[in-house]
Amino acid sequence: MNRLLTALCLALFSATALAADLTVYQPVPGLEASSHYRVRIRPSGDGGAWRDAFAWQTECKDEEAYFDTLKGWTHTYVNFETSVAVEIEISRVNGQPIRSAAVHPKRQASACTVKDGKALVKLDMPCLVAVDIDGQMDGQDTGKGYKGPPLHTISLFANPPLAGKPTPNGPGVLAVKPGEKPPADGDWRTLYFLPGVHDIGAGFPVHASRQYYIPGDAMVYGSFHNAEWPDGHHIRLFGHGTLSGARLKHANALKKLFGGGSKASRKPVEIFGAKDTQVEGLTIADSASHSVMLINGYQEGHPNEVRWTKIFTWRANGDGINPFGNTRIEDCFIRTQDDSLYANGLGIRRVVLWNDANGSSFVLSALPDHKLIIEDCDVIYSRAKWHHWSGGRVFNIRGEGEGAAGASVIFRNIRISDPRPTLQQFFICMTMPEPYGENQRGPGDLFGILFQNISITAPSVIGEPQLLWGS
Repeated sequence: MNRLLTALCLALFSATALAADLTVYQPVPGLEASSHYRVRIRPSGDGGAWRDAFAWQTECKDEEAYFDTLKGWTHTYVNFETSVAVEIEISRVNGQPIRSAAVHPKRQASACTVKDGKALVKLDMPCLVAVDIDGQMDGQDTGKGYKGPPLHTISLFANPPLAGKPTPNGPGVLAVKPGEKPPADGDWRTLYFLPGVHDIGAGFPVHASRQYYIPGDAMVYGSFHNAEWPDGHHIRLFGHGTLSGARLKHANALKKLFGGGSKASRKPVEIFGAKDTQVEGLTIADSASHSVMLINGYQEGHPNEVRWTKIFTWRANGDGINPFGNTRIEDCFIRTQDDSLYANGLGIRRVVLWNDANGSSFVLSALPDHKLIIEDCDVIYSRAKWHHWSGGRVFNIRGEGEGAAGASVIFRNIRISDPRPTLQQFFICMTMPEPYGENQRGPGDLFGILFQNISITAPSVIGEPQLLWGS
């Protein structure tokens, strides 16, 4: 009896400990969940109860500057924190059975099966993945010429535990209620957006040595921006909630509405003079312009960091991350309809990349003249709505930029796993050859770039050749 009691106590303790190592966020008050997928999560192997996870959704609208070929497409995503292996169940909201599922990057999942019309995924460690349901992406060419119905995709974001999470009533914390206009300044150190839906408008001011926390059950519409170059240091934007630009008009639409642009920044995160600044854990959805801009030259010993950040954009100019000269990028997931990453900064590693309409995975026009390593990245989809033009592709210099560049720049362990890429992967063109355009890179040699262990699953579906083209 004593042995049985001890065993039961140990089992109960183990289950409790596992549950404590998994944080699944509750529904966001005032926000509708995904109209396409439901998600449940539990620690792997314990046979415990499933826990419902709030499934967010971002959608490509039928409005100015949104890519028309993606109208009505959606992406469902779930954020949770875990330090243990987990099992995730995906089902359709309308009850229709799922027939097949595939995780990308494939190596991140220890199992992916379908049972009783539901997809079951096992993740052994924190990672950011997409799950292709019923071959919507893998089983068909969705690039140039696609005329099929809107696609409804999904991602699972298993984040590591987030360090330094504040509490609403902690010292130096100002808690902001939904619908309440947050103060731009005051005697607080941390601005905490409470669960629910917030709207801070375009260009909400951020300041040096301040934190801005969006928990996993909060939605913040608007953008963050600093007005003064010296005010860009020691800023932290973090949490597992979403910063959305869905309520901000694109510059093209603003010109139509008002006869001119708006001075308020529509870039979700734009910080000038950035150093010792962090963007961590956030999801940035439906950007009205470039998503993350930490603007500064190299500052020795004062790096910026963008980590565990996820980006979804649907519009022209909806680029991903520009690290400029002082930012390190790690463990991010970027699905953009314009360019994803600019090859610059202090290093880029473990990023998952996905393009549907217009953008390049890596833009090489601003290559630095210092050592830069870009490694262990996965390009899971590289699709485009056009051909015979200068954009799109994976590695792209498109006849832009100037000055000597490329020495000590290394791309290594880059996996391009798209089974149906629209265009070629290499477009290293200092002069644009016909029929792609007339761009001409400015004076300065391009030399010394090392491409090492680049794996390419499939060539261009429309037969575009790999190009390395000088001046």
